[in-house]
Amino acid sequence: DGCGPIAVFSAPIGITDALIKIGESYAQACQLSLDPVFEVYDRLAGLYVKGKWAKEVQEDLANFKALTQATLDAVNKRFSGNLKARTLTLGGELAMSMLMSYILKSHELDPCNLSMKEWPIVTDDNFEDALPNYESSKKRLHILINPLEEDKVVVLAGFLGITADGLETILGRGGSDLTAVFASCLLKDVYAVKTLLYKDVPVQSADPKIVRGQKTEHVNALTYNEAHKASMMGMKIVQSPAIAMARRFDQSLIVVPIDEPKMQSIIKAEASGGEVVKCLTGKSGCAILSMNDEKSRSFEDSLRIWERRNDFMDLGAETMETGERIRDFLFLDSDFLKKNEEKIKGFDEAMRINYGLGVVTLIGDRMKDSPGVASLAISAISGINIKRGIFAPHTSQIILVVEEKNVNVTVAAIHQKKQELNKTPN
Repeated sequence: DGCGPIAVFSAPIGITDALIKIGESYAQACQLSLDPVFEVYDRLAGLYVKGKWAKEVQEDLANFKALTQATLDAVNKRFSGNLKARTLTLGGELAMSMLMSYILKSHELDPCNLSMKEWPIVTDDNFEDALPNYESSKKRLHILINPLEEDKVVVLAGFLGITADGLETILGRGGSDLTAVFASCLLKDVYAVKTLLYKDVPVQSADPKIVRGQKTEHVNALTYNEAHKASMMGMKIVQSPAIAMARRFDQSLIVVPIDEPKMQSIIKAEASGGEVVKCLTGKSGCAILSMNDEKSRSFEDSLRIWERRNDFMDLGAETMETGERIRDFLFLDSDFLKKNEEKIKGFDEAMRINYGLGVVTLIGDRMKDSPGVASLAISAISGINIKRGIFAPHTSQIILVVEEKNVNVTVAAIHQKKQELNKTPN
């Protein structure tokens, strides 16, 4: 509609991890310095902020550093909740978006950098993994519309949300994707909105670092379903909740590689034609939890309802020789189990966890109409021990559970057969 754009910015690479490390040091009373974080911003400002803006940006950076430091000083024994959200965004996305507004000014553009005082994205109270609330945020739509109507470039910090009573939250790892998608969904009733997510690499048939020496193929299009499955199973292109939000509001996403903008990919409701197997993903750090079937019911309800976790799968139950029924769950984040073993034993003292696993997943909606995909994939890895196989092409995925050390070699071996996997069935 000739307005915009809204530019959503993440923190520089490594900054969020550095801030977490610093925050945890304050919880342990050893207090690492904040200087290395803000030296990154100082260096960027020196390179890209010009003329009369050079002094102002330094003053604003000093202010953000002081605010971040004051938040760290309030940490007491636990680096969590609102203090963690405030630290990560003040020292991360908010500082970066402020810096970017000065860079835009240096190029004679007219930005509007939104501040925390008037934030358009209202979330629930889950401070470290918040979900945006559409109805509450819709009431603040004027915060986005007013500067757009004034022909300004709206600069928005990613990752940040605000509770209804004004406390900072964060939108989970990769939350800047969710910020951009949610802002698009808020605005789509007012404007014709395009959502472009700029990434370091294009969407490819497999990670080139894993399938070294093989030619990877650019994936032109993914359905919401395919993209969501790929994100859950190890492809780190777009955050999973962002894809779910786009699907809910039917907002197409365009993934644009920064260095190769012509190799963009679209994520939308339906992708006509296309290959049977769009991509192969590999994910380490998985585990299988086995527990009494009857006791597993309350455990599963607790995870889904209270913990809001969806990164596990029910593998079904089996009756043992003793007559006891044991149910297995595949967890995609074994660290969660390690941190909560004692709590889980509260559901079943005799539960068992098999760590050191990984998953290799074939992704593609057309697999449901293409017999033989699973057998071809398995024939490519005859020398690898498959711990479990989840053969569910009707769900657009075939999952092979292997030892963690075999994830990469499994992906590479199956990817070599990709041409055969994608032969159109008769």
